[in-house]
Amino acid sequence: MAGLTWIDTHCHVSAWGGDGAHRTGLLADLLAVLDAEDEDLRMVISLDVGVELTRMMREPEGILEGNRLIHQLCHHAPGRLYGSCVVNPHFLEASLEAMDVCFGDWGFVQLGEMLQYIMRYEMADDAVVRIARHATAYGVPVQVHISTSNSCRDLSCNGAMHLQDLFALIDRVPEARYVLAHAIGTMAADPPVIEHYLNLIDEHFGRLPENIWLEIRDFNSPGVPAALRRVPASRLLAGTDWVSRVGPPFLPYGMVFANTTERSNPYPPSVASMAGFLRAAGASEQDVARIAHGNARELLGMK
Repeated sequence: MAGLTWIDTHCHVSAWGGDGAHRTGLLADLLAVLDAEDEDLRMVISLDVGVELTRMMREPEGILEGNRLIHQLCHHAPGRLYGSCVVNPHFLEASLEAMDVCFGDWGFVQLGEMLQYIMRYEMADDAVVRIARHATAYGVPVQVHISTSNSCRDLSCNGAMHLQDLFALIDRVPEARYVLAHAIGTMAADPPVIEHYLNLIDEHFGRLPENIWLEIRDFNSPGVPAALRRVPASRLLAGTDWVSRVGPPFLPYGMVFANTTERSNPYPPSVASMAGFLRAAGASEQDVARIAHGNARELLGMK
């Protein structure tokens, strides 16, 4: 029996490979990744960049259809795969209707990832406010892209810009709960990127608001001990941004984002490795359990 339940709140999948081939065995290939783990690995999945998301950006009908793929995978793997609903605020009514199906009928546990940098919208837009309030009515959190690196001025990796943009939404919809997607990571150490993000949060709100959770992407990052010093362990989630872009067979769980071979990963990819990094960073066994699964269960309403 597995010794540790590990719920990753941030994984992306697509039924199409980068070579344009349709993946007819997607479910089996995903479950093979979970089965290869010694621990009880579970994933919250949403669409990856690719065919489904491209259609979602072009056609309102693509929003429900893209999320239908996620539903089909989760339906056949209950308790192992959970759905996160991706929407496009440029098609507001289609997004709200898709949310009604995803949350009301299919039991999705999260809204997101909100991809403002790809879909080109601002988080405080009226349409996004409607969407955030709709998510709150269903009791699900809103997962928002925040650059892990804050390494450039471009919209995709300007984390400070992402945070300031999100602050405007939080000010308008303070009743919602927010997940800062893959906010903790990279090997930057002087200072870790998360230190700047936490300073921005403190400057705007005075402290970390009770409705914000942060995902750890890179468990080997100097940002992990930095976050543990400043953020309650009850607000941290495992959210590695694992993607199905290579394969099948897919790369093992525990890969650092953007590594394309197991050999290139800076540590043996596994839950055990990531839990070990938490302990080395000073997390107690109780805190490891919270970050591994307890916080996700409570936030996402999992049994």
